[in-house]
Amino acid sequence: MIMTEEQLINKIQKLRQIKPSQDWVFLTKKKILGEKTEQSWLSNLTIVRLLDFEKLIKRGLFLKPVYITLITLVVLVGVFGLVRKSVPGDTLFVIKKASERSQAVFVSEAEKPKFNLEQAKKRLEDLIKIAETNNTKKLASAISEYQEKVSEVAKDLIEEKNDEKIKEIIAEMKGLKEKEKRIESLGTVIERNIDKDYALVQTIIEHIKDLEARSLTEEQREILVEIKENIENEDFESALIKSLEINTD
Repeated sequence: MIMTEEQLINKIQKLRQIKPSQDWVFLTKKKILGEKTEQSWLSNLTIVRLLDFEKLIKRGLFLKPVYITLITLVVLVGVFGLVRKSVPGDTLFVIKKASERSQAVFVSEAEKPKFNLEQAKKRLEDLIKIAETNNTKKLASAISEYQEKVSEVAKDLIEEKNDEKIKEIIAEMKGLKEKEKRIESLGTVIERNIDKDYALVQTIIEHIKDLEARSLTEEQREILVEIKENIENEDFESALIKSLEINTD
């Protein structure tokens, strides 16, 4: 059926009276205007960033070698700080250990015992720290590192011929032994270091041979008896100290 002109006009007027729902209006606006606004905002932001980038280049602040170097130094300082604080069992401790070994190369033979004693003290402090925090995962590694340093001190003792320096080494060894008791009180057992005991016994034997070949006073003979008792009780440090005292009388 073909609509007359009058009917068509009436139809259009009725359609004009129909109002769309608010949801439809909102979605339509968002579709038409919102996306364009968002795209425009992103474009503007991109332009701003590009302009900032250009400013940095013009000012010479972007990727200049001096700033790259500065950033690198800051990173390295942070890493070195972590390396310095690392303990056996930490990933960075490998770097710390390598650094300490490189330092040992520049230590003279005369200063070597002192250097090794300092290293042993550091490893013992690491061990105490780990034992106090009950970090069982790092405990075995810390004990191993400490024993390694004590063995190096023991080698220095065997090679040392100066009685005064031997006394200094023994005094430091006794200090380490006292600190070991702190760890044992926390439930961690440190086994006797075979290298240390061997070095002490060998040094004691050398001194006792000298004593037995000499004419001793009654007091010196009594001290010699005490020395042998110390050896039986495996108190080698005390035995060696007493043997040194007799030899200096």
